[in-house]
Amino acid sequence: MIQIQIWADFECPYCYFQTIVLENLQAKYQGRLEIVWRAFELIPVEGQVTPSQSYKDNFETAKSEPIVLKEGLEFLVPTFLTYTWLAQESVYFANSQGLSLKLARALFDAFFLGGLDISSEEVVMKIASKVGLDIQQLRQALDNGKLTKQVMADEQEFKTYGFQGLPAMLIGEKNFSPRSFMPITGYKTLEELLEILPK
Repeated sequence: MIQIQIWADFECPYCYFQTIVLENLQAKYQGRLEIVWRAFELIPVEGQVTPSQSYKDNFETAKSEPIVLKEGLEFLVPTFLTYTWLAQESVYFANSQGLSLKLARALFDAFFLGGLDISSEEVVMKIASKVGLDIQQLRQALDNGKLTKQVMADEQEFKTYGFQGLPAMLIGEKNFSPRSFMPITGYKTLEELLEILPK
């Protein structure tokens, strides 16, 4: 089985695109591809902040990607950026239930298409419930602090691999050492990933 580990941030439009591509790829591989969510927060802020001009410029550029038209994505221009740690911990937890990609997509949709505050526990729990996550187990995992340690470890590992941007991926055969995986940085289309994946 092929495994793709992906580091992504919920306020990065290219990470959103990559999640959609991975959904399509997973459907194509029919159980022969495992996606593991790894956490990295680009803008670790408390509360809400106004997007910088560079963020707005990057967002406008991202909207011209072919996948936006193909998927019929009707973006709302983000009016704020917020703390996404809760979302990251929740999707990391969803790895254990095979729902990380589904939850990640729903959170991206909520932020970029719905303009919702994904730092809100109420919002995240409602979305997690809709995708089939066990909310009671999620709350317990969030409360005991283990997910926080895992997310912090993910961010540190991102740095050890020398990744310079998001999305970032490791691609290889499951159960082999991550050091044997191919590191990939930057958004890749479905066609590009099909060329990269082990045959």
